[in-house]
Amino acid sequence: MPRAPQNFFTRPIDRRIELKRALLGVALGLFFVPLLVFSFGRLALGPFEGSIGSFLAQFYSDLLKAAPGAIALVLGPYALYVLARVTAALAGRAGR
Repeated sequence: MPRAPQNFFTRPIDRRIELKRALLGVALGLFFVPLLVFSFGRLALGPFEGSIGSFLAQFYSDLLKAAPGAIALVLGPYALYVLARVTAALAGRAGR
């Protein structure tokens, strides 16, 4: 008896690969995204009163205090990846 084709919703998740992707996303959120925020903030809003070091110190301090904005920056890259995967799967399921 032929098996039904597996798609995004029925395919088993490889936990090791997904964990690696999650760790990569969090690492980007911890180290790369704050640098982007600082750089583009300076371009859009003008000079920042402090240096990149003071900005990062404040960011990591907020992260340790579990500030929602800091947590969103850290989890943002992985969340965007998951959103893109789900959107692509739903588009494929709709026949697009």
